[in-house]
Amino acid sequence: MADHAMGVEVVTPESALFRGTATLVVAATSEGDFSVMADHAELIGDVVPGIVRIEAEGQDPLSILVHGGFVQVTTADGAAEGIVDGVGASDRSTRVTILARIAEIAHEIDKPRAERAKNNAEVRLAEVRASSTRAGDDASLSEALIDLAQAEADLARAEMRLATSAVLG
Repeated sequence: MADHAMGVEVVTPESALFRGTATLVVAATSEGDFSVMADHAELIGDVVPGIVRIEAEGQDPLSILVHGGFVQVTTADGAAEGIVDGVGASDRSTRVTILARIAEIAHEIDKPRAERAKNNAEVRLAEVRASSTRAGDDASLSEALIDLAQAEADLARAEMRLATSAVLG
């Protein structure tokens, strides 16, 4: 094992998008961007929507579009066991785990699909805005606000996919 390598996992409820060795992980939290290298201080925090960049020696960086989530950095004996070759239970190592509800490998983004999703979200958002002005009682208003938030989130995800595809695709 290289002394500066660490174990990294990026997982969603549907799949493990990445599990492997890295020398650097860069992501953004509500407190700002951060970088993790081996022997980083332990932390747990949020990850805001954006690109998570994973770098490993001798490989091109991997960019993963994460639509929010959480990060945990653990530096302890055996932290990267099973991920980094040569790391055992008694070896001090670092492990970065990013848990995201939605995430995707940036270069695999389907641009035509993202454009359709953006158009659909814009139509849905216009419909929700029009119907929310007619909401009469508190229950209808609450439902309209939930629909509005969901439509706005759908549009934001589609726009982020398109922006990522334009920059990295």
